[in-house]
Amino acid sequence: MTLLGVLGLLATELPAQVTPAPVAVAHRDSVAHPATTRWQFEQCMGGLTYGAPLKWALAYGMGMVRESDNLDLCFLGAAKVGFGGASFSVGVANSLGPFGSGSALTVGLLRTFDAPMGARAKRTYAGASLHVWPLLALGGEIGYYIPLGSDRVGTPPAKGVVTWSAGFGF
Repeated sequence: MTLLGVLGLLATELPAQVTPAPVAVAHRDSVAHPATTRWQFEQCMGGLTYGAPLKWALAYGMGMVRESDNLDLCFLGAAKVGFGGASFSVGVANSLGPFGSGSALTVGLLRTFDAPMGARAKRTYAGASLHVWPLLALGGEIGYYIPLGSDRVGTPPAKGVVTWSAGFGF
């Protein structure tokens, strides 16, 4: 028996005051599937950058990612290692559009090596950075970090450092 036959049989057995509603049959490919909103642990970022104080650096970040139709979020931990130092940060990132654009706000620690660009050597800093990538794989960051610990007697106190970088990644 076909679907129409079953509907006709049901319509004849229903009381007169109840009218069967029309049934819409959608094609299998035209049905909208709801986007997944579950959290997954996966890569959030990675790439190659150039800037101060790390100079050339490799970056990689993992975290809890939630993708949906409206907003993609990632709570991440990221490490960045370069010729002038290394950093570790945590933060939140989101995508802004269909072309892979997005932004992130991170807080973290930065340790300089022997020859950093625009900062004191062998020093630990704490601070925050704003990351923006207007197009897929292209972007940059700017941040401000303050020195931790005390200076040796007789040396001027270390000043905060503005960090920046530009690069490409995924």
